[in-house]
Amino acid sequence: MFILRNYQSSSAELQAFANIAELDAIAIGAADYRIAQAGDLLELYVKTDDNSPLMPLLKRARAYYLDDLDMVQTAPEVTALMAWLMDDHGVDYRGESLEATADRLGEIDIEADSNRYTDLIFHLKDAVERLYDLEMDEW
Repeated sequence: MFILRNYQSSSAELQAFANIAELDAIAIGAADYRIAQAGDLLELYVKTDDNSPLMPLLKRARAYYLDDLDMVQTAPEVTALMAWLMDDHGVDYRGESLEATADRLGEIDIEADSNRYTDLIFHLKDAVERLYDLEMDEW
């Protein structure tokens, strides 16, 4: 969980909190943006230009959710985080499932004898597992 201090300025700062109780205990100013869940981050991401000085801070917050997808509560949020990550890697993912994209990238890495997509493949497979868990929770 985070607060982006002065998020609309070039001097924005990302402040992290260990849990929601700590975040709730902090005063939020009009120039601050509260990120209590992945959806909050994604809402700001879609409003932010790729060249904005805010983008590196948003990517740091994204890394928090990518490192623990159990913090992401909905399938659309998981999918949106993965789309954002794939976009950052220049990967075209339209028309494919996350699992098929991971498989395709794995084949590319094998053919090129590289590890170019290793981290991305890990996150994609983790996302597939999280989506499965969310689907099972709905039963």
